[in-house]
Order: sequence, then C-alpha cells, then structure tokens
Amino acid sequence: MIRPTTILVIDDEDIVRSLICEMLELAGHSVIPAETPRRALELLPDPRIRLVISDIVMPGLTGFELLEEVRGQRPSLPVLLVTGAGTEENLSQALARGAAGLIPKPFTQREIVDAVDAV
Repeated sequence: MIRPTTILVIDDEDIVRSLICEMLELAGHSVIPAETPRRALELLPDPRIRLVISDIVMPGLTGFELLEEVRGQRPSLPVLLVTGAGTEENLSQALARGAAGLIPKPFTQREIVDAVDAV
C-alpha cells in the first residue's frame, strides 16, 4: 500500500509536469508543481514536501544541479530523477550524486507510482 505524501514535481515541459502530477494525484498523493528548478528551490523549505521528482534536462539548473542543491538544504529529502536519456551513465551518475532513483521516459503511471512507493 502506498502511503500518501506531498511531492514536489519539477519539469520545464508543461505537458510532462501535468502528466506526472495527475498520475500522482490519482494514486492519492498531493503534488506541488514547479516549472523551473529556481521555483522548486523557492518551494523546497515547505515542510509538507516529502519527496522531489525532477527532470534532468532543463534550462538554468539541470536536475543533477538541483539534486545537489536539495542535498545541501534538506539532506534527507529523497529525489527521483526523470530522463528521456535513461542510459547507464545517467543512472550511475544519478545514484552517485545521491538520487533515490531514475525514471526513464516514456513512463507509465505504474512506473511512477512504483518508484515513489520504493522510496
């Protein structure tokens, strides 16, 4: 059984961000969307946030750079990274930098929910 939680979702593509948010809400989670990594960093102090899901490739800060910022501000907050380039290199880099996991695009609702449940 998935425990409902509040999740910060960051993706610069409106359609992808909306899709992830909708999938998580259908699974019973609360979501806080952010269109940019900078906006996500403004929202990060919110104590309700228990998980971050972020795209890797975004203008400004990358998902990897955002992950490092999250580590600095809230070291125990898990971060799942989403990428269209689900290569072994990206996976190993994500895990080496402290990500809780990597979700390759395209993804299904089950894959998103399973990744959240595994954190």
